[in-house]
Amino acid sequence: MTQLCLGCMKENLGEQICPLCGFDRSSEQPAPFLPLGVKLQQDNYLVGRKISNSSEGARYIAYSETMSSPVIIHEFLPAGICGRAKGKTNIVIRGGYEERYKEINDKFLSYYRTIARMRELTAVAPIYDIFTENGVSYTVEEYYDSIPFTEYIERRGGSVDWNTARQLFMPLISALSTLHSAGIGHYGVSPENIVVTTSGKLRLTGFSIDDIRRSGTNFEPELMDGCAAMEQYMDGGEITEATDIYGFTATLFYALTGRLPENSCDRKPDGKLPIPTAVFKRLPSHVVTALAGGLQVSPKKRIQTFEEMRTHLSAAPTVKAMRTEANRNAMQSEAANRYSPKKGGVPGYAWGVLSVLACLLILAVAGILWIYQNPTGLGIVINNQEEPSEVSVQESIDPNMIFVPDLLGQKYNDVVAKQNAESDFVVIKANEDVFSDKYKEGEIAEQSPEVNTKANKKVTIVVKVSKGSAQRELPVIAGQPVQAAVEALNAQGFIASPGNYTSSDTVENGKVIGYENYNAGDMAPYGAKISLNISTGPESSNS
Repeated sequence: MTQLCLGCMKENLGEQICPLCGFDRSSEQPAPFLPLGVKLQQDNYLVGRKISNSSEGARYIAYSETMSSPVIIHEFLPAGICGRAKGKTNIVIRGGYEERYKEINDKFLSYYRTIARMRELTAVAPIYDIFTENGVSYTVEEYYDSIPFTEYIERRGGSVDWNTARQLFMPLISALSTLHSAGIGHYGVSPENIVVTTSGKLRLTGFSIDDIRRSGTNFEPELMDGCAAMEQYMDGGEITEATDIYGFTATLFYALTGRLPENSCDRKPDGKLPIPTAVFKRLPSHVVTALAGGLQVSPKKRIQTFEEMRTHLSAAPTVKAMRTEANRNAMQSEAANRYSPKKGGVPGYAWGVLSVLACLLILAVAGILWIYQNPTGLGIVINNQEEPSEVSVQESIDPNMIFVPDLLGQKYNDVVAKQNAESDFVVIKANEDVFSDKYKEGEIAEQSPEVNTKANKKVTIVVKVSKGSAQRELPVIAGQPVQAAVEALNAQGFIASPGNYTSSDTVENGKVIGYENYNAGDMAPYGAKISLNISTGPESSNS
């Protein structure tokens, strides 16, 4: 442990200035943050430098002895309510705020316990541990290499096309939808709170209790200019799933255009959304509609849920096909009405009703076409030097039909990897995976539309991916190093945690003796927290 750099938690042979990250070993952590080198949770976690801090608390890089790897420790340290003297670990709560501290501390723990149960969300870093020590609450999260989303966009030339954005943002929609289904909102979705992992996936960071994300609380609100919704600036404003819709859409807007929308309060008078002509021309019409709907200043006019947003972004509406079908139905209705028999069959007045309905459908289609051709009707302003007459929205139309392919039993990642612009269908993962005794983990277990259903090309197929069986067999881990045992349990869908540290004459120090409450070969539910008995070596005897 003495050879670890407290700046990056990698071995640096005890160098004063770390050759890997440049951290100076003689640095001190300023108050009120934890001192460098402090150990928490029975000496399991070695605390390093502070990575970031907010009104809610601070995040540190740390090292877990149990997992033998770096982790991120998040400390609840609400500004203005508590503090800490330099070099100390205990906190001091401001006089008169004891009850308030307890209230928001309980809120902090409840918030992160809910997130910790959602380990299947690839767009959210898994939480390994939650504990309280010295009167302070902590969470332990996965550490991973990444770059800020803003840097990623810069490297891509300042913006990305829709096909790239779709692959990046759809998993984020699933994560946010699942979180809100569990009563968890982020309310700070922005380019600043998203990173891109080495595998090219987005991860959402910067979670905090909602007191931090709105005005009118005990905290200085942390609102992201251009991404915060109007209701977040209002004392007592109600924040809902639609609030996160605004931040998500603003971030998508940034990815596609290279800039954020104007501050929502500045847009309040007319709510119009300026889009550069060059960007508008290359975006599919349904994406433009989704941007406009997600960035409505009024919460009531905004897209309300992430499932609704997914529907808007999943596939372009087949406007021409609708119009052609409407015209065909109208002509058939007119002919049937003209030549319908006087007796028997369908009465003439019924055909008249059908004709009226067909005309209404034609008018509806015409209205959709008008919206696409007149974006100002959606509150969109074309703000470039090109002539507005040159702006057009191409309709993604292919009248050819296909039979929906059978994706059941195929690995979801393989199906997605094969997707490209020439594919006849688009595969979108539902926000929740399902347990299945028939399909292995990672295989597609359900799909909609069903197999062999007739559909237009580019149809969106929503799939549910198998999590495998709901009951899993506990592997043999006795005698293994702790990290190997943890990885074996994680691979089976369990959550491993250190239990008792016990002396043993047969198992080496630092290796696993066995399970605390189970035996190898027992069945346990997916996601169960499994405690390990870890050896401290032979019991020392005093002679």
